[in-house]
Amino acid sequence: MSLKDLKRSEFGVHRLNSGQETHVAHQPSAVHRFDRIEVRPAQRELLVDGQPAALGARAFDLLLALIEHRDRVVSKNELLDLVWPGLVVEENNLQVQVSTLRKVLGPKAISTVPGRGYRFTLVGDEPTTPSAPSVRAPLTPRPPALLGREADLDALLELLDHHPLVTVVGPGGIGKTTLARCAAQARAQAWADGCAWVELASLTDGRLIAGSIAQALDLQLAPGGDPHAALVSALKPMQLLLVIDNAEHLVESLAPVVQALLTHAPGLRLLVTSQSPLRVHGEQILRLEALAVPPPGTDAETAASFGAIALFTERARAADRRFVLGGDNVAHVIEICRRLDGLPLALELAASRVPLLGAGGVAERLDDRFKLLAGGSRSAPTRQQTLQAALEWSLALLPEGEQRLFQQLGVFAGGFTLPLAIQVLTGDQLDEWTLIDALATLAEHSLLSVSGGQTPRYQLSETARAYAMSTPSAAARLPHQRHADAMRRFFNTASTDWLQMTDADWLRVYEPELDNLRAALVFASSQRDALTLVSLVGAAAPLWHHLSLYDEARRWHEESEQLVSDDIPAPVAAQWWRAAQWAWNATDPERARMAAARAQALYRQLGDMHGLYAELTGLAGMYREADPAADAALAEAMSIESPEWPARERAWGQRARADVARAHGNLQASRSAREAELALRTQAGDERGRVRAMLLLSSLDLELGLVDEAQARAQQAIDLLRHRRSPGALRSALTALLAALRTKGDTTQADVVEKELSAFT
Repeated sequence: MSLKDLKRSEFGVHRLNSGQETHVAHQPSAVHRFDRIEVRPAQRELLVDGQPAALGARAFDLLLALIEHRDRVVSKNELLDLVWPGLVVEENNLQVQVSTLRKVLGPKAISTVPGRGYRFTLVGDEPTTPSAPSVRAPLTPRPPALLGREADLDALLELLDHHPLVTVVGPGGIGKTTLARCAAQARAQAWADGCAWVELASLTDGRLIAGSIAQALDLQLAPGGDPHAALVSALKPMQLLLVIDNAEHLVESLAPVVQALLTHAPGLRLLVTSQSPLRVHGEQILRLEALAVPPPGTDAETAASFGAIALFTERARAADRRFVLGGDNVAHVIEICRRLDGLPLALELAASRVPLLGAGGVAERLDDRFKLLAGGSRSAPTRQQTLQAALEWSLALLPEGEQRLFQQLGVFAGGFTLPLAIQVLTGDQLDEWTLIDALATLAEHSLLSVSGGQTPRYQLSETARAYAMSTPSAAARLPHQRHADAMRRFFNTASTDWLQMTDADWLRVYEPELDNLRAALVFASSQRDALTLVSLVGAAAPLWHHLSLYDEARRWHEESEQLVSDDIPAPVAAQWWRAAQWAWNATDPERARMAAARAQALYRQLGDMHGLYAELTGLAGMYREADPAADAALAEAMSIESPEWPARERAWGQRARADVARAHGNLQASRSAREAELALRTQAGDERGRVRAMLLLSSLDLELGLVDEAQARAQQAIDLLRHRRSPGALRSALTALLAALRTKGDTTQADVVEKELSAFT
């Protein structure tokens, strides 16, 4: 038997190369019997009391659709999609065909459920496979365009060449079917018996899997026996690539069939697409990730090389031939692709809105993404016609407990660790191990991503989180207060850890929770929860400082200042005022000094020498000219400092010494103190402070006439900043280098640096 052509049977109308139409059923080889009625899809025959009954093509397609989904009510829209795919028809066409069927089958064969749809009500035997061949339409020889998946295709083909079973796993709409079709096309000639396609999306009964596979292969299984055994026997001598698509809702039934085929049919290669693995011996899993999205600010030419942008552009151009990716819309397109998580289905739906709204209009409306992305192709499966339908399909495969957990995970922004999830989600109804098992189930079903590393991090995509938070009564179910309390406890240790840890280690712990911090701040503010809000604002200061988020810091200080009352515990209030000093230091020195004074008073009251030292050194450095207040603050700070204190903390004292000496005009003393500061910053792994000290030393060296030293300091800082996300610091370093080069008279190199600096304006 030769199966050189890739084949796929789908319910609906297939347009052949000749332009003719042929109506085919999803299960054309299955015969259905209901008392005196027999339905033969392969021959497209309806027998009543053994006699053929006249029935039109649409009525027959409608009958097959109702039989295929007889375990439930089928909505009118779904029936319109199944019977008239790709066509826009009036609803009364459906009513006419239902009326025709009732005349032939009897008035009770199809029940109407007002406001919902129709249901086939006759009870019959399990379908059997007849000996007559099926009528099928082949796939178009050329698979759909593969954009941004070239590396995935190479990986899949490599796995298929060396392993008998490969399962492509990923969330709904990620592009599993497209990738599988391309792989099947590429390997259609690699096996003697070719390649065949089995579509399981519309199948609701796992007992019919063997029949579906047999139908795809034109095999005739003897009725009455064990269909699995018969299928294995038939496939045993074959050399074949068998693709089984959309298997997620039938994995429990499919797994034993696949295991039997692997055991007894050594010439078989199996490629399965599913939202979760089969978990059978020998299975190789290719987990499909989102399409690549460029970072904000990428130019149009570079952005076009990223998979998500390429797909969006191609689909937008298909919807409107005038669409061109360029400087006027690339920022909007990048934002769309980023916020839609690089999910191909979502990108295609968004692209279809471009002719009406433009890329900017689509980007502006992403907060209402489930309304925005609801205009999919009518020829697509129902679950892929809207973004919401795709998520509903995925969630419906989960047990109730996992569905409830999925909704609660919407409280986390930017992901979460297991310890954080345990704090927020466990309680009387959910213990730690049940939570771990449920998270594993969500990850297995591609609804939750898990990053590697020493401390794994879990994350819902932005779209999945939006769905979790948009479900009915989500606000009441989400544990916002427990989340805010957990974030307050988490960030309470940030300042202490900051003194002991290197920048890299500290940021590795605290930066991932920035979005969770923001979510907790918003909730605490909405509840006017003074203690939580003031605590979080004060504790977040080192993170905002490291990430240069001073505007954000000032906004939250403005929001929370009126809540810093006598009811707030003194340590919390002191930390808040200390953070306020940092927040206002650059833009409002007087306000920063007032905050420092408030913090000092509280730290003195508490007997907290570390807090007092931090405030005194900070105050000493606020004056640009010699001032007795700065001298007094520095002297008291130096009397407090202990050599056993962490290097980062002692660096603050040397910074203050350098600033005060500079204010007095003593450049050499300032340079000496700055050198000491740099050594302590380096020892502490304080990269941000280290770069700042280098640049200040470069400026001092230039003033002292040490031009070569000034150039070397600036260049050293530039080398450190090249691979860091600190454009402001890099600009300062380039400015320092330019000053040194101009002083030396090196106009050639100065022109090069000046050109690079111009890119920052």
